[in-house]
Amino acid sequence: MNPGVELSHQVSSLATRFQGFLRMEPSAANAGILVWLQEVETLGAMLTNGAAARLGPHAASVDNLRSSVHAALGRLLDFKWASPEVKAAARGYMERNPALRQVGRYRFSTDWMSKCEAEWREVLSPLMGQPGARVLEIGSFEGRSAIWLLENVLTHPTSRITCVDLFEGNAARLFDENIATSGAGERVEKLAGLSHVALRRLPPEPVYDFIYVDGSHETYDVLEDAVLCWRLLKPGGVMTFDDYGMAAAQLADFQDISRPDVGIDAFLSASARHLQVVRKAFQVTVRKNPA
Repeated sequence: MNPGVELSHQVSSLATRFQGFLRMEPSAANAGILVWLQEVETLGAMLTNGAAARLGPHAASVDNLRSSVHAALGRLLDFKWASPEVKAAARGYMERNPALRQVGRYRFSTDWMSKCEAEWREVLSPLMGQPGARVLEIGSFEGRSAIWLLENVLTHPTSRITCVDLFEGNAARLFDENIATSGAGERVEKLAGLSHVALRRLPPEPVYDFIYVDGSHETYDVLEDAVLCWRLLKPGGVMTFDDYGMAAAQLADFQDISRPDVGIDAFLSASARHLQVVRKAFQVTVRKNPA
């Protein structure tokens, strides 16, 4: 089995098993959680030797294990049936494995960016350092992709990025901290709210050179974001959709999973005469035909 698939199987299995503990009798659940935590530690250790970086589209699911486990253990500590031994083990794990990781000058809880850096460098190379370059990002979370763009593409002082997100909770705080640390805050515009509302507040003019769509993963939401963003993209501009391969990489036996690929395919079909598909893999990148 491909090592990326094998590790993703393990991650999916760990997530599914934790949900199972919530339906067990307390004694069985406590015993199972102690074993589960040991397996999490073993799998998490793979992050320290660079193994996750070689797993292609499955790397993010493995690298983000720590954040997912933190969320699960945070819930566990509130359960009255969790034994003192289990709570001590959970706190120990959380202390040894902080949810936030220092990445250079910045702090992030997850990494969905590393898997696409090489492709972005190739596709966006003509835009790098260009005066007046403009980017629109749908879904900014903690600012990791926005900062990558600011440091690698939007390097001219007249370039700008518009970030659309709910900007709520801890992720919003980290976004603000990371953007401030970047020193490029004056070139970042925040639009808070649901994307289908925020995008309709923008003038319907093709002003963006690159648009990154990574908001909601629900089929209709992705399709609506695509349609609303398309009118804002310059002729010859590039649009990238994240998570096209998410459903295919979802290895757990879930009956109801998000399908961004269905929405993306619907848009590609409807707009086929107006674009060229640059790449279709875990992400999909298209170029708008010249006027």
